[in-house]
Amino acid sequence: MYASKGPVVEEWADRRFFRPAGWRIATSLLPTRISPDAVTFASLVLGILAGHLFWYRSAWINAGGVLLFIVSDVLDSADGQLARLRGTSTRMGRILDGLADAGRFVSLYGHLGARLYAAGWGWGGPALGLAALLSHSYQAAAADFIRQAYLYFAVGSGSELEIPGQSAREDTSLWGRITGWIYGDYVRRQAWLFPRTTALARALSGRDVPVSVRESWAERQRWVVRSCAWIAQNIRFLLLALTAVPHWPAAYCWLVVGPLNVVLLVLIVAHEREPRLHAQLA
Repeated sequence: MYASKGPVVEEWADRRFFRPAGWRIATSLLPTRISPDAVTFASLVLGILAGHLFWYRSAWINAGGVLLFIVSDVLDSADGQLARLRGTSTRMGRILDGLADAGRFVSLYGHLGARLYAAGWGWGGPALGLAALLSHSYQAAAADFIRQAYLYFAVGSGSELEIPGQSAREDTSLWGRITGWIYGDYVRRQAWLFPRTTALARALSGRDVPVSVRESWAERQRWVVRSCAWIAQNIRFLLLALTAVPHWPAAYCWLVVGPLNVVLLVLIVAHEREPRLHAQLA
């Protein structure tokens, strides 16, 4: 069966649908010469097309956009599983995966903003779309960081947590420098959101996480990690189906800018309380 990171860090929809579907695609592609990066690119193309479909004021076309986003997300799960099956998982693969996620949602919010502009919102429409995009980017970065921190501190394996200044050796090619800079900005934003956790991870770098920290993190942070489902990716598909498809694209953007940012702030505060309990280690 597919490689699970554990029920705490994986949402119900991931465990029941996205991961198993991605696993089937990955195993079918294993004997072929199709690379994980090619699957990532296919996910990006479908995601950009899905975002474009929200330009149109048609419930059926918008519903098609939701479905394409779901297919794109299945491929997004398949690329990493294919890389792990082949033993070719790399930091660059994670970077490309993150860039594909960003590209898909830049397309979505760009088209929603343009749709609102054309509907008579003027420049307020693109401004709302941009605010929703920025909010989404910080929400996604926070959810990823909280989950990776849980794997690092509580589980002790499977984590891809990165700390600014402690990343792997950079690719010196032009493409490597560009992607590395973009991903480095992502890591720096995570560190800015979670300075105490970043300081604790830096202090423990190269050492085993103390048992007291591991047990405390597993007990106190479990609900925080599970609550990341409210600001992570899967919730977007449901919100789009409930708002943009019935011709309320602005409602989707306002939900991202308003309630989901409130959830983000609550999770940051709850998460940053934990490293304060172990401040003596930092």
